[in-house]
Amino acid sequence: MAYLIALHALAATIWVGGLFFLIGILRPAASAVPLGERLPLLSIAVGRFFLWIWIAIITLLITGYAMIGLLGGMAAVPTYINVMQGLAWVMFLLYGHMFFSPWKRVRAALAAGALADAGRAMNQLRFFAAVSLALGLAVIAIASGGSYGLI
Repeated sequence: MAYLIALHALAATIWVGGLFFLIGILRPAASAVPLGERLPLLSIAVGRFFLWIWIAIITLLITGYAMIGLLGGMAAVPTYINVMQGLAWVMFLLYGHMFFSPWKRVRAALAAGALADAGRAMNQLRFFAAVSLALGLAVIAIASGGSYGLI
C-alpha cells in the first residue's frame, strides 16, 4: 500500500505542481516576451506538460483504484475518498477537453501562423488550467486533511 500511496502522491504533485508552474510562473514571465516568440514557447512547454499529465492520469487511476480495492471497495472507503475521486474525475474530463479542443486549436493556429487565433485558444487553455488548479488544490487539501475530519 505504501508504494501505491507514494506513486499516487507523486502523480498528483506532478499534475497540480505543473499547473501552478504554468499559471503562476511561466505564463507571467513569458508575458514580457513578444507574442510571436511567447506563443511557440508556451506551446512547447504545454505540449511537454500534457505528455506528463497523460502519464499522471494513468498512474492516478491505477493506484487510486488499487488502493480502494485494498481498502475493501467503494462502499468501505470514507466519504472524503469519494469526494476526492469525484473531483479527480472532473479534472480528468477537463483535461481531456483541454487537450482535444483548445490545445488542438493552438497547435493548428501556430502551424498556420495565425497568432491571434493561437492566442485566443491559449487563453482558453489558461482559463481551464486555472479551474483545474483550483480543483487540484482542493483535492490535495481533501486528501491530506480528510482523515482528520476536513470532510
